[in-house]
Amino acid sequence: MRIGVLNCGPVARAIAPKYGEYDRVFREWLGPHDPSLEFTGWDAHLGRLPASPAEADGWILSGSKYGVYEDHNWIEPLKAFIRDARDAKSPMIGVCFGHQVMAEALGGRAEKWKNGWNLGPKTYRANGLPAWMADAPQTPALHAIHQDQVTIPPSDATTIYAHDDCAHAALLYGDPEAPYGISIQPHPEFSDEFAGSLLDLRRGISFPEDRTDAASAAIGQPLARDWAADWFIGYLKRRNA
Repeated sequence: MRIGVLNCGPVARAIAPKYGEYDRVFREWLGPHDPSLEFTGWDAHLGRLPASPAEADGWILSGSKYGVYEDHNWIEPLKAFIRDARDAKSPMIGVCFGHQVMAEALGGRAEKWKNGWNLGPKTYRANGLPAWMADAPQTPALHAIHQDQVTIPPSDATTIYAHDDCAHAALLYGDPEAPYGISIQPHPEFSDEFAGSLLDLRRGISFPEDRTDAASAAIGQPLARDWAADWFIGYLKRRNA
């Protein structure tokens, strides 16, 4: 199965030599769960988009340092590609910024959270999971690093996970039993090491010191990364069956 990763922003320059860009981060996270997967990255934040959704069997939209509401000339073409993928029945998965831009492209809204940065491992609660997700955890924990979030989901979206500080932490688009897209606010692709490196890099610069210290202290708790990897891959295979 061919997976196209749309890099919606660069990995921080100081840590990119170690971890690579987001397409590599996703490949190294998902690849061990299914070695048959093939990954290709496109730098959407540089205006480089696939010619057609048919260039991959499914799409992952990455996180980003940018906001969906900012004035960048690549964001509207990216939103158009999302709508084209929906119309072509090409499955999509959005993560963090990818979650937000999918929601905006499909009729919802994302904006800055009134309480600022949401950092560190967070535990989310399930909200009416569909039958095909019957084995999904009720309270998965994953790394969160965001100050923006979806505040109004698209009219055809269903919220399946939430947190007190993030009401729409994961969405299914279309029929919940056969969604054309899924998206999630936290970062299942972030290992403890990656998240810790990012927290250290931005502590006191873009991240408040007190929240960064609390987030760093919480690193090491069990995360649902393996479940999320199987969820992503299972969803894409289900849509391509």
